[in-house]
Amino acid sequence: MAAIPAAVDTAGPTGSDELHVAPSLPLTQKLKYGALAYGITKLVKTPLNLITAIKTDYLGSSPTNPDTIKALPSRAQLPVRVFLPKSHSGEDPSSHEKLPTLLTIHGGGFVIGSPYDNDGWNRRFVQLAEGAGTPFCVIALDYRKAPSYPFPTAIHDLEAVILDLFSGTDHGLPIDLNRVAIAGWSAGGNLALAVSQLPEIRPLIKAVVPMYPPLDFITPSEVKATKSRRYKPALGGFRGKDTDFLMGVSGMFDWSYISPGQKMGDPLLSPVYAVTVEDAAEGRVVVKGRERFPANVFVIACELDMLGGDAWRLACKLAGKRVPGVEERLGREEVGEKGKGSKGLLELEDERFHWQVEVEEDLEKEDGQTQQVKRRYRWLLVPDAIHGYDQDGAGRFGDEEMFRDGMEKREEVMEIVRGWLVDGVL
Repeated sequence: MAAIPAAVDTAGPTGSDELHVAPSLPLTQKLKYGALAYGITKLVKTPLNLITAIKTDYLGSSPTNPDTIKALPSRAQLPVRVFLPKSHSGEDPSSHEKLPTLLTIHGGGFVIGSPYDNDGWNRRFVQLAEGAGTPFCVIALDYRKAPSYPFPTAIHDLEAVILDLFSGTDHGLPIDLNRVAIAGWSAGGNLALAVSQLPEIRPLIKAVVPMYPPLDFITPSEVKATKSRRYKPALGGFRGKDTDFLMGVSGMFDWSYISPGQKMGDPLLSPVYAVTVEDAAEGRVVVKGRERFPANVFVIACELDMLGGDAWRLACKLAGKRVPGVEERLGREEVGEKGKGSKGLLELEDERFHWQVEVEEDLEKEDGQTQQVKRRYRWLLVPDAIHGYDQDGAGRFGDEEMFRDGMEKREEVMEIVRGWLVDGVL
């Protein structure tokens, strides 16, 4: 088993905050990114969302439909999509036993995503959880998109909706308010970590599960795509390509979400910089900033993803492990074993791919008293998987083997996340 030893953080931004601010781009670049953002959102994504809405919300023709769609007072224009187990899908779900609840946040580069994108994942998680005897409620959240609504609008949209969900029982949903976790994919993983840092939200959320999130807007995308990203041409197909497909849109996404002059190391924008690891006496390390997040964080990344290094660094920081440099490659060179059946597709015995850490800390409260807090951190790197491997839309890449492999791994990841949440976290 390849282990990662504990050591100090040697990766991160150098210099003053003034060196790490979002630049004002040349007019030609702005026009290029603006046209690309408009074309994708207005000419492609909006019509697709309309078609999806008609099929799912009005015609009810999809087996992954939510059980209910509910507008909440603070952001009525951003309704939530609620997925319930069969035991709670009657006319009045609030009359049933309260359920542990997973809030989910879609991705899309802060620009093009939609809650519809994750209906398949959300419905399947509810089915698996009920089949395992641990029924869950899953609620898909929404937020306004860049470039019309840049950072930090989305974070505060999510804050408002979450506070509505915790405000009482008027919404009629079977939420156990003492057992709520939040998860997100890609940009949604960034937003899950960001909103959970807010003072009013952090005490409400017991766990965060960011999945292949962008967490570092200081390190250039070119460095991530060429230095830390793993490439495996032996896989062939879409996974065997020698460039990361995100590079074609990463500049547009960044320009859309981040206004000129914004400090790129802001922990709400780049959560990897919320935590630091420093040397201490006798070979120990001191981790600062853990208290910014809920006590339980499960970071999931993809081996064939330019954003994987961001997730790896945050997980190692939280756990007090050696923090990899921004040019250190993820995973391994070899292609993973095949033919193991529906299980065993993940590498759970190799610390490059998976580990768990529990730490106990003394937290000083406002009254000056100290309280011991147990924190749980977990890392999972999905082998031979691209960014977005677990989404139903991954089939659009035209690689049937990749899509089948991704769906099988999705099942295993869901079961691991469910087990982690119910085993002492919620």
